[in-house]
Amino acid sequence: MCEILIDGGSCTNTASMTLIDKLQVPTKVHPTSYTLQWLKQGSAVIVSKQTLILFLVGPYCGEVLCDILPMDACHVLLGRPWLFDNTVIHDMHVNTYALSIKDVTSL
Repeated sequence: MCEILIDGGSCTNTASMTLIDKLQVPTKVHPTSYTLQWLKQGSAVIVSKQTLILFLVGPYCGEVLCDILPMDACHVLLGRPWLFDNTVIHDMHVNTYALSIKDVTSL
């Protein structure tokens, strides 16, 4: 099992280096490497790899292309790219997310 966070404020989908190392998930070179200043206080983090993550949440089976980062908050962070690609709806009053799975809405 792994921890997945949904964060509509994140501009990227990310996977932790810990997850990648422990599960020996194959990676590839990021087509446009970049640096993050805010992730690690005092130094920049270079994002140079990405991977395709397959996951199951209840009846939902998905895959997402993730940038690989050294993070402790979770194993996979689903950001705005995943939310947009899957037409996910966030109900802020009850803090739930809804998406359609083969014409069936799931919460």
